[in-house]
Amino acid sequence: MTEQIKMEIEIEKEEQKQEDKSEIKILFEQAEEETDKNAIELYKKILQTKPKESNDNKIKEESIYLLAALYVKFKQAVKIKDLLGSLHPFFSEIPKARTAKVVRKLIDAIREVPNTVELQIEVSKEWIERATKEKRSFLRQRLQLRLSGLFLENHDYQPALKTIKALVIEVKKNDDKLQLVETHLLEAQIHHKLKNVPKAKGSLTGARTSANSVYCEPSLQAELDMMGGILHTEEKDYKTAFSYFFEAFEGYVSISNDLRGKKRLEKRKRKSAEEYDQKASFTLKYMLMSKIMMGHPEDIQSIINSKAGTRYLTNEVEAMKRVAETYSKRSLIEFNEVVEEYDQELKKDPVVARHMNDLYSLMFEQNLIRLIEPFSRVEISHIAKLIGLPLKKVEAKLSQMILDHKFHGILDQGNGCLIVFDDYEEGELYNNSLKVINNMSSVLESLYEKARSLN
Repeated sequence: MTEQIKMEIEIEKEEQKQEDKSEIKILFEQAEEETDKNAIELYKKILQTKPKESNDNKIKEESIYLLAALYVKFKQAVKIKDLLGSLHPFFSEIPKARTAKVVRKLIDAIREVPNTVELQIEVSKEWIERATKEKRSFLRQRLQLRLSGLFLENHDYQPALKTIKALVIEVKKNDDKLQLVETHLLEAQIHHKLKNVPKAKGSLTGARTSANSVYCEPSLQAELDMMGGILHTEEKDYKTAFSYFFEAFEGYVSISNDLRGKKRLEKRKRKSAEEYDQKASFTLKYMLMSKIMMGHPEDIQSIINSKAGTRYLTNEVEAMKRVAETYSKRSLIEFNEVVEEYDQELKKDPVVARHMNDLYSLMFEQNLIRLIEPFSRVEISHIAKLIGLPLKKVEAKLSQMILDHKFHGILDQGNGCLIVFDDYEEGELYNNSLKVINNMSSVLESLYEKARSLN
């Protein structure tokens, strides 16, 4: 009898709990148990239901994110845009900071659907206009930063630069150090795309100066190091570039490890960890590229075999490993084969592509110097045959090398020959003669000035 009473009391408690739950809470729990399509309808119903409990708005906010995630799953980016447009009643019930968070997260959700850059630009512009009317400065500035980044992604560099320049001036007035770091960093990336390295360096210096006076998240610090490395490669300072890439690589690996630290990883965090792994893989590729450009291809294997390196044996890294092998062999034919085989990793990566062209040019010159070394006079067609490249290409390169004083010689185009001269040393007599000529020139100039003053 006592057991039966206990059971009845427990049942009454459960019934009371159900009665205490708000309608929004009940719908949310039902949605978690339903299929994706049914869950979408329940989440929509939650957003249309008026909140009665203090916790209902938090549940509504979570429902918005879950609904957006389902739209991403079904690649329905336009529906996320429509969802964002329908949330005005909800935004009037929550603080401005939370409104900004919801808007940014939904635009992020659109970003997860492929080929939606134009839609993201449209939504960002629409919400910048609304934020301006409602005098929500923080939201407007965050969206302007995002819009500039979207213009950059869409290769619309002038609108990107115009947007970011106006934002830099405004953020400087507000003295928001963290936002200033992000704004200057994006400005540096835009200038780099426009091939304006001095201005890109200036913007990056501004970002680093602001970063010294505020705490930056590891991801932002890694982005700063990555940009620093890229700009140093543009100046052919590969040693410093390697140091920056190494710092960025360690940062990305550390973030990925932290995200994977929990035994049970949420889907969102798992995806985020994969994104940082991809960034780490690209950074490792740039590290290897820097070593090759420094003329140390022998260091590649030890970097790849390190504890962190073995984790990122992707196509990006394999491509650089193959490039290092061809560089060690000084084989232009194999180098071209590798570049064609790894077209996506080498040619279509703008950071790598330019340096691969420089490396090809360097290997071309080294091969030509090695081949012409035994000769004082040789047919250009014979050199072209030995190197395995078209005659006109070899002739043009030899002409350029002579003009650049890479070796002493002339092209006898009438006979199709290259005549190579022995390297000569500048003796003491030659240097003294130059000094005498320079001194005589100075004396004549001073005499001329005196003659003019007398007249």
